[in-house]
Amino acid sequence: MKKQKYSLTANQRKEMRQRKSGKTNKNTPTNVDGYGEVNNDGEVVQANKKFNWWLIPLLIAGVALIAVAVILPFSCNPYMFMDNPVAEIELNTGDKLTFEIYEDSCNIAATNFLFLAKNKYFDNTIIFDIQQKWVRFGNYKSMTELVEDDDAYIESLPGFYDNHKNKMGYRLKPDTSSDAKRYGEAGMLVFDYKQSSCRFFISSDENLQTNLNGVDHTPTVVGRYLNDETLEAVKRIMELPIDENTPSTEWKNPKTPVIIKKVRLYNMDNKKWKKFHFEDYMNPEPKGSNSAFSDWFGGVND
Repeated sequence: MKKQKYSLTANQRKEMRQRKSGKTNKNTPTNVDGYGEVNNDGEVVQANKKFNWWLIPLLIAGVALIAVAVILPFSCNPYMFMDNPVAEIELNTGDKLTFEIYEDSCNIAATNFLFLAKNKYFDNTIIFDIQQKWVRFGNYKSMTELVEDDDAYIESLPGFYDNHKNKMGYRLKPDTSSDAKRYGEAGMLVFDYKQSSCRFFISSDENLQTNLNGVDHTPTVVGRYLNDETLEAVKRIMELPIDENTPSTEWKNPKTPVIIKKVRLYNMDNKKWKKFHFEDYMNPEPKGSNSAFSDWFGGVND
């Protein structure tokens, strides 16, 4: 006779018989070898494993903290992975002009621009000139009001021209280390070192002329545009109707004012700018040695 095979052990079968006869030992464990409880039909019922529900909110909180740690810095500074500073120029047209500033390779021009932007020189000023291949900004709050005529503004600048008040029309030397090839690109942010160093150009053409007003110039590059939206916005500005009553025969002012609302800066070198003194930085001691200054409108001692 073939021996019958059992799925349960002898002890388990004995317990089942005791349960059916009502003689179950109260001290007999209800959990059989970790399989679960045995019901009245002799089936092993799987025990419900206890789940720690408090782990769920803890897990959610952990994921949220990681997301905040990653996303928050990036949302505050979307250019945090770039090496150079970035300037966002917000216009009243709703456009935003975004430039990478060449602080390392064009140190004179870039430091000059960053200093002005950091101290809100360009805020609430206008784009005062529209030409075929560039637009110009800086210097003017309106076509009849110069920024550098604002005594209160100049007095508010930290460490700015202690001996030369109202000299915002300074000139700077060109950056000798500046890469000349950059000048042949569209969307460049440049300043003409032979003019006021508070006045800047944005090129809209790859072959920006180097002859301005009959004089050969080699403007110094400050930076480059970061996206196509910047270049397209500049081109739209250039298509605006011209104000025929512009008080200058040299400039073409848009009939509808294009105002720079503010300039935001990112990736600034905190160590450099913490106690920055513009005049000392651009004209180091001994006085005149490797100075970035070229000359001043009206003379240095005026």
